[in-house]
Amino acid sequence: MPATPDPRSVVHQILADYRQMAARHHAALKEHCDVEGVMDGEFDAYEETRRVAALEADEKLDTFIQLLTDAFGLPDDRPVTVLGADGAEFQVTPGRLDETARTAFTEGQCHALARAVAETTGWDTVVLADRECADEYDSCGMGDAVADGLCICQLSHLAAVRPHDGHLIDADGARDPQDVRAEERFDIVPMSPALWKLIDTHPSWRDADMPVARSLVGPLLDSLGSPSTGAKAAEVAA
Repeated sequence: MPATPDPRSVVHQILADYRQMAARHHAALKEHCDVEGVMDGEFDAYEETRRVAALEADEKLDTFIQLLTDAFGLPDDRPVTVLGADGAEFQVTPGRLDETARTAFTEGQCHALARAVAETTGWDTVVLADRECADEYDSCGMGDAVADGLCICQLSHLAAVRPHDGHLIDADGARDPQDVRAEERFDIVPMSPALWKLIDTHPSWRDADMPVARSLVGPLLDSLGSPSTGAKAAEVAA
């Protein structure tokens, strides 16, 4: 397993990077101001400089949060916000697979949990694909968002596949694939790199909240009592 970064070094790196960025932004904005700091130039040019600085600051903040998460982990004594489908927000406590976590990771973050389980166990992942395309402007790829013959609107739910019995594993537990097929609504399609790319890049799917998803894999596998998780799963869950 990769070594855990030294928290002190991470904080010092973040401080140094932020100060360097802030100094550059300050110098760039001063070019549009007079000696008293009042904007004295082309307003459009000043606003463009501010826009570029804001975009870089947003990107840096994402990087800083990831560095801190890697170094310190997520809190396990208080909830964090997890984004779900249609703008929903869930307050999920990392490492606690309660009803809120199950809802968040079936209604908008199923792809994150499926990927996290696959990372831990080496299991395959599948998507439950609607057999019919919605063919509606608001939800359909209209021919531009398609992978492996499936439109983005057909990709309904992701799960991992437990090898020894083929059951579909998600936040709600294990489901017999025969029950899914009996509904005659979904096809169970193996995930491919192309399908993962489509989900990861299309705006109709939330960004995968991998830090929280990874914290739920151990509790999920424990709840399944599966004998097939293997040494890698036990190592990560510990």
